[in-house]
Amino acid sequence: MKPSQLYWLLFVTISILSCQKKEIKIPTSDKTGIQELSNFSEIWMFRDNNIEDSIIIKDNNLIGATNWIFNIDRNLKLKKVFPKIQYFQEKRLKRAEENKSEFKNYLSYSDTINKILSFVDMSNIQFHFNTLQSENCILKNFDYYKNYNNIHLTFGLNSYFINETEINKVGFVGKFKEFLLNSKNENKNLLHLNFNQDLTYQEYLNIKTQLIYLKNELFKIDSNEYVFDSN
Repeated sequence: MKPSQLYWLLFVTISILSCQKKEIKIPTSDKTGIQELSNFSEIWMFRDNNIEDSIIIKDNNLIGATNWIFNIDRNLKLKKVFPKIQYFQEKRLKRAEENKSEFKNYLSYSDTINKILSFVDMSNIQFHFNTLQSENCILKNFDYYKNYNNIHLTFGLNSYFINETEINKVGFVGKFKEFLLNSKNENKNLLHLNFNQDLTYQEYLNIKTQLIYLKNELFKIDSNEYVFDSN
């Protein structure tokens, strides 16, 4: 399916759902991701306006033997979204082990530059909740990570951190790229992502698309992502 057709399909679907008193605002990004998918079914995650910080899931039309697209309201908090995504990730993994399936899971967002729907492949992401953050994970799995230049990115509510260095949110990507270019290490850079659970899904998706846009030239991103409570 062409991007323009898919974007129109999303618009129509949202309109239908709106008529049923359900509204969803998908996240936006100025970075282009995957633009074409075929053979897919969709999972919808809405804000429940009647209950604070609550989420409504619509997966009635989900088909196992398809790629799964997650359409998620951008205003939802990560602490509500990630456990639901994890549930479907594990469900997909179980199906894959049983049927040797090659279908994947994708997050949808609106590409504001090209005015099309784009996708992020998140099939291999494993979320870790209420656990020690990435620094401690590396210590526990040192043999695997020892050949990388491990870089820890922590995304808080008010500021971000590159390892232990606090960075203002504004201009973070430029400062991070400068950090990588000045990093003198022969090993491949491997990023470890840590997210405050009260960040919005919009902020998460924007961070992910920005990093994915850079990663081919400068680093890899670890498939483990950590969710923490700053309280």
